[in-house]
Amino acid sequence: MTGGNVDEVSNADMMSDMKTFTVRDLDRSPGSVLKAAEADGAVLVCCRDGRAYRISPERSNPKPGRAPDFAAWRKQSGMPRLNRTQTAAVDRRIAGE
Repeated sequence: MTGGNVDEVSNADMMSDMKTFTVRDLDRSPGSVLKAAEADGAVLVCCRDGRAYRISPERSNPKPGRAPDFAAWRKQSGMPRLNRTQTAAVDRRIAGE
């Protein structure tokens, strides 16, 4: 390809199915731009001077992973189950008493 500088990332984004918005769209209806980013994974916001910005939602982990099965681990490792008196003594040592 001949001509000026080619920004491969920007051109690839423009040629993909990624939804494209203008800065004006972002200013006037940010909710619709963010909803599109959430639905599609990312959107492109283009400026008049040719700059483009990708907006993508940050993925948080809403569901924490499963907690380990401590009872099974204790049995597998051969540790005896502590009674209430022993548990209270361990708690006092942890607390520094």
